[in-house]
Amino acid sequence: MTVEWTEGAYQDYDEILAYLIREFGVNTAVDFQERLDQNISVLSEFPFAGKREVYGSKRNIAYRSLSCRQYKIVYAPLPDHVVIVSLWNNRQNPIGLRYRLDV
Repeated sequence: MTVEWTEGAYQDYDEILAYLIREFGVNTAVDFQERLDQNISVLSEFPFAGKREVYGSKRNIAYRSLSCRQYKIVYAPLPDHVVIVSLWNNRQNPIGLRYRLDV
């Protein structure tokens, strides 16, 4: 199954990599990329592997998430592909994720 990214998810990815490089160095950013790639491979094989998110009901989308260290990959499994909508830092207030997904 193919995996697509929204523009917002790409922006999250770029911001996370920039932060990791700035604060912890290139090796940490590469480690994050490798772990993220592994998790995305799981999603392409098993789109319902992640836990169901409680947000998104206003849009009638059954979002799911899969943990990747302190981040979670928030995605929507669709019949023929998976759409990654956000890489969410679990240390943030979850209300922000609700607004992001329910808009």
